Amino acid sequence: MATLRNDVIVPEVFSAYVDEAVTTRSAFINSGVIQPLEILNATEGGDYVNVPSWTANLSGDVEVLSDTSSLTPGKISAEKQVCPVLHRGRAWEVRTLAALAAGDDPMAAIGRKVADYISHQQQKDVFAILAGIFGPLTSNTTGVLKALAIDSNATAAPLSPTKVAKARAALGDQGEKLSVIAMHSQVYYDLVDRKAIDYVTASELGITPDTAMPDAFGGSVAGAYTGDMTVPFYMGLRVIVSDDVNNDGTNYASYLFTPGAMASGTQSGLVTETDRDILALSDAMSVHWHNLYHPLGLSYKSATGGVNPSRTTLSTVTNWEQIYETKNLGIVSIVSNPSI
Repeated sequence: MATLRNDVIVPEVFSAYVDEAVTTRSAFINSGVIQPLEILNATEGGDYVNVPSWTANLSGDVEVLSDTSSLTPGKISAEKQVCPVLHRGRAWEVRTLAALAAGDDPMAAIGRKVADYISHQQQKDVFAILAGIFGPLTSNTTGVLKALAIDSNATAAPLSPTKVAKARAALGDQGEKLSVIAMHSQVYYDLVDRKAIDYVTASELGITPDTAMPDAFGGSVAGAYTGDMTVPFYMGLRVIVSDDVNNDGTNYASYLFTPGAMASGTQSGLVTETDRDILALSDAMSVHWHNLYHPLGLSYKSATGGVNPSRTTLSTVTNWEQIYETKNLGIVSIVSNPSI
């Protein structure tokens, strides 16, 4: 008799296992780009979370003090950033899951696959949000952050130091805080082909290159030492590679982030449920989760986007508005066209 999911899955234990595995597999969380924000934990329910913030008019120069006149007070006002709760879930038929577990500890094998799946799906939600706030890859006149979308209205060229410099300059004196870049594999391997990615080589480690550890890459070692020596860097930026990055097959977005540029929250943690259909002789398992991802300094327009937005809704430019000053935002987009 085949091993079925009900034989190996204890929902409470499985959910905890997968939750931890998802966190481990998230490149964004591990890079520090997305950081948890307590106020986004919507444990009391609701479709949105409002993130309050204060804005003050800091333009103009100081006033000269006088004993005959008073200072003119600047305006301080309250703003709110609206973040929608994303309700997501998926179900599988048990015999398929049992087959995936063959030859291994079934619960661990299924858990790894489910964790990878959830991490991948959450990442897609993040990129949908980025598409919405930056706007179209080309001929961009509508994105709320079109001023931070580098070369989205120009003839695309390969990613280069000039483009990165433009991205940093877009944030003015805050540009040096950009520390992570997410790019499509096409862009990444174009950089690899041009020997533009920083890696630690065997020679630089004092090891004689051989077939086991060849000098596969040249280039600078600046910023390349990362503990396990496996993380790629470009222009001092840690590289996250994902084929979910927005592209049209010719033009590719790359996103530069400051630490904590996006916040995350949870309304309800991962829930695993199982069921047995005795008439169909079939087992089923479902997972669902309810979380929030928010680009700090922007706000979701609930009036136009509505509750529980799909990725299409999240990527719609008219559903976002800017709250912070541009230089106080933490994300910049670069549009490029890899040459391979």
